[in-house]
Parts: sequence; C-alpha cells; structure tokens
Amino acid sequence: MNAYPSKDGERLMKVETRLENIEVAVTRMEEKLDKWHGNYISRVEMNEMLRSRDERLERIEKERLVNKQIYPGWINILIALAALLVAWFHNK
Repeated sequence: MNAYPSKDGERLMKVETRLENIEVAVTRMEEKLDKWHGNYISRVEMNEMLRSRDERLERIEKERLVNKQIYPGWINILIALAALLVAWFHNK
C-alpha cells in the first residue's frame, strides 16, 4: 500500500475537481454550439438565396435596358405632338 494515503486522497480530490470543471466547460461549449447551429444557414439554402437574388438582379437589369430603349420612341412622339400643335395653332 501507499505510505502517504492522505496525499493520494488530496490528489484524487484535485483530479475530481478538475474533471468536474472540464465537464461544466464541455457542457457550456455544447450549449453554445447548439445555439450556433440553430442560427447557421446551410450551404444549399445560401446557394438558393444567392441564385434567387441573381435572377432578380438580371430581371431588373433587363427591364432597365428595355426602358432605356423606349425613351427615344416617346421623345419622338412628344416632338411629333408638339409639331402638330404648333402647326395647328399656326394655321388658325
């Protein structure tokens, strides 16, 4: 047997205390990890969100280009209307 049983008991108590502290720390880390996973967006979801955003941006860009192409036509129509009004008032 051991010649110093009280010293072994003290060492065993220290080890048990450290083990309990480690268990508490691991439990806290697991809880934090669970919270983090709850807020985590998966790669598939992120890819879908980005794809949807890109499609919307492309659609908006196409609409903007179409609107730019329509402006000259409307300007021509306004000029023609102005010319008609001038001609009509000039003939009266």
